[in-house]
Amino acid sequence: MLASVHLVTGAAIGRSVRPFWLAAVAAFASHFLLDFIPHSDTHSLFGGPGAITRSEAISTLVDVVLGVALVVWATARQPYRRAAVWAAFAAVVIDLVDNVPPWGPRFQSWTGTAWLSAFHHGIQHNLARPQWPLGMAIQLAFLAVALWVTRCKEVG
Repeated sequence: MLASVHLVTGAAIGRSVRPFWLAAVAAFASHFLLDFIPHSDTHSLFGGPGAITRSEAISTLVDVVLGVALVVWATARQPYRRAAVWAAFAAVVIDLVDNVPPWGPRFQSWTGTAWLSAFHHGIQHNLARPQWPLGMAIQLAFLAVALWVTRCKEVG
């Protein structure tokens, strides 16, 4: 999934789940659940064999900036903002430690974390490039629901 979907979903969890430690655990777990759902991401759209392509790097950067901006906007002046922002971070932290050089390769090969990296990459359900409309529609639906949950007013 795109980082923006993970970030906003994490914020929705942080807004909705108490106590905070449970929200952080649930947001972290949501990353794996979302990755299991068929989707398109920057690698499946712009990546190639071997090193990260320029298009993949640029699209990933735009995606992350958009996700952070959406979380900042959705949580602005909300009483749950701190929990939502930390849960957003918890929802995307596995991508940061597993995929970003220079620590990504170490995370993938260290005995203590190699299993988690293998699990993280093994559950990915990336759709083929020609299926990108379906992969993006799925993510837009999740993004819309997560934004709605994050922005909705308290009941009662």
